Amino acid sequence: MELLILEEVTTTGCLFSVIIPSICPLILLLLSWKLWYVYYNVSKDPQLSLPLPPGSLGFPLVGETLSFIMSGAQFFKNRKKFYGNVFKTHLLGNPTIRVSGAKNVRKILLGENSLVTTYWPTSVRMLMGDGAISHAIGATHRMRRKALLKAFSHDALTSYVPIIQEVVQQFIQKWCREGYVFGYPECKRMAFKVACRVLVGFNMPAPEHQKLLTVFHVFLDNLFSLPFNLPGSGLSKGMKARKILLERIEECIQQKQTQENDSGFNDAMKLMMDMEGDEKLNLEELKDVGLELLFAGHATCASAAASLLSQLAKKRAVVDRIADELKQHGLEDDRSKLSYDVINKLSFVSNVVKETLRISPPVGAGFRKVIKSFELDGYQVPRGWTLAYSIRETQEAAEMFSDGEKFDPDRWNQIKDEKFHYLPFGAGSRACPGKELAKLILKIFAIELSRSCTWKLLNESAQINYLPVPHAADGLPVEFSQIITNRPRAFTI
Repeated sequence: MELLILEEVTTTGCLFSVIIPSICPLILLLLSWKLWYVYYNVSKDPQLSLPLPPGSLGFPLVGETLSFIMSGAQFFKNRKKFYGNVFKTHLLGNPTIRVSGAKNVRKILLGENSLVTTYWPTSVRMLMGDGAISHAIGATHRMRRKALLKAFSHDALTSYVPIIQEVVQQFIQKWCREGYVFGYPECKRMAFKVACRVLVGFNMPAPEHQKLLTVFHVFLDNLFSLPFNLPGSGLSKGMKARKILLERIEECIQQKQTQENDSGFNDAMKLMMDMEGDEKLNLEELKDVGLELLFAGHATCASAAASLLSQLAKKRAVVDRIADELKQHGLEDDRSKLSYDVINKLSFVSNVVKETLRISPPVGAGFRKVIKSFELDGYQVPRGWTLAYSIRETQEAAEMFSDGEKFDPDRWNQIKDEKFHYLPFGAGSRACPGKELAKLILKIFAIELSRSCTWKLLNESAQINYLPVPHAADGLPVEFSQIITNRPRAFTI
């Protein structure tokens, strides 16, 4: 009997030694999960008798970040379908409320500095740097934006046209010689070269250009990372790429300071270097702004250019109408030099660019930090939370765009006030200062495509990935042919 009792005690002890180590982590997990939800439930503003929006905060610490990374834009589409125009989530270390719909977006963007202030995830702020205009606030933002706008004035844009046209023609002729290219990577190379030449002033041989572009892609691919700068992490890789890019930008700045400008052309960086008084930026600010210019001028323009290339390949009648408009203005010959004022007279080309940006906006959303709790669609948006206003879903659902799935440039002949329904460049005091340059690049691209080559997509039903910007998952394979003429081609890359 004693042996049986001893055996039972021993067995029970063994069971406890196995069960307790297994149960403790489970208990801790359940407890942390409970505390996670309790914390964000009590973070509601007691002054507002409104519930938080529906949605899920996901797992402790990581929230729903992993689902977001794996699903991309579908993450937001699925939750919007289930929860509506306003829902909560937890992304990249921040409790976040995602908002769509023109009425809601209008309230947010007009509430700058009263309800919300600019905000980007920690990884973006670290990689873009303290000098970036995108997350400057107050007087600093106004001063830097005023300085930057001078680099996108009418005179500045006029001076950029010959450089943009030269680069675009070089790339299109290269594609025609090669016959078969992957459109999205090529548009990235083209947009990066335009940004390098026009915005920062880099003018480098092709191998060096490709090497710098590779580094820049590492920087870009890790912008939206978990905010942990650990060895091997995405943020760590991005910070190393940032260091290399800033070193190259500093070299460029020093060259501008010590060398005479014989060309007479001033890129955006040089125009900002020449500012005086309160608008003048120091070296560190100039480097951060230079990096921000490369980001804004490359990633979004590359995505939009690839979308334009794809849409025009599917709509040959649109290409024919562009060609007709060019002929009306004496621009059918691709030897014709373009000017900013003449480009702005091409109303159908302008409509084509607008429609491309409506169908596929290169930026899916903007971020804000809530500084005063307020109501939105019957829910409270608490102070301290991150708010992401949707551009893509807002444009897709806008009632003013009837038959929204259709690519129809002529719709813009009837639309007079699209504000807050159409916002590929944002709106309000933080609308993209370089939007006129972006549209100019796309217009020149559409013009040169229409008058110098023919092309066709080799896969018209490619899956679209939306991070970090919309792009064809297969790289957008395209077959190019040059329009036959009797004159030689002189451009090279």
